[in-house]
Formats: sequence, structure tokens, C-alpha cells
Amino acid sequence: MPTAAKLISALILAAVGWLCAELVKPLFPEGQDLSKLSPTTATAGLIVGWFYLGPRADRGLGNVGANAGTTLFVQVFLTLFAFSFSKMISNSLRKRYDGPIEALQDIFLIGMDYAVEYTTAEVAAVAILGTFIASSSAFYAARKWG
Repeated sequence: MPTAAKLISALILAAVGWLCAELVKPLFPEGQDLSKLSPTTATAGLIVGWFYLGPRADRGLGNVGANAGTTLFVQVFLTLFAFSFSKMISNSLRKRYDGPIEALQDIFLIGMDYAVEYTTAEVAAVAILGTFIASSSAFYAARKWG
């Protein structure tokens, strides 16, 4: 059921995802197609805000920080999984894996490589601050219009 907390958290987390993608773009090698980076991270923010943070927004002011931390983890995991899965599919179409288990294991290795290579202080600060703003805004929206 749509609620104000779900809408607010989804919109804010989509904006945080888009902004983090724009901060990460200069770190990629030149000539790489980054046309789907910002929309994919924004979509991950929408999904996490609507299905994860929004329903948990009315649990009390003391849970705002905990909700922000777990939301950050879920959004980063979902975004990295989406890009790692896409990379694994392109690698598997090039016949780089011996079997399906090796391909599935490589998803997590690719995700860890992406996390290590593209995490900067600016991206981390925007993500942490953005999820805290989303969590507190969703809490207040749930209290006011809940």
C-alpha cells in the first residue's frame, strides 16, 4: 500500500543513487559506456526506499540511525549485485567460465572489485548523509501522514 514514507524514502534514495553515480563516473576508464549507470543506481534507490526503508519508517526515532545504516548496506549491495550480474553475463557470453557455479561465484568477486575500486570518501559521505536524510524524512513523513 502506498504511503508517504515509502514515497519520500524512494525519491530521496533515488536522488542519492543518482548523485553517487555521477560522483563515480570520473573514476571509470575513458571510453566506457556509462549511459545506464545513473538510471540503474536511481532505480536501486527507488526499490530500496519503497520496499525496505518505507515500511520500517514508523518504528521510532531511535531507529532512524539503524534504518539508515541497514538501508545503506542494502542499497549498495543491490547496486553492486546488479552491475556484477551484468558483467558476469557479458563474461559468460564470451565463454570465460567453465561452468555455472564459477560464473555465480564470480558475481561476488566482481562486486568486491567494484566496491574497492570505486569507493571514495566523497561517495561514502554522500551515501551516508543521504541515507540518514532519507531515513529521518521517512520517519517524520510516517508520523505526520502515516
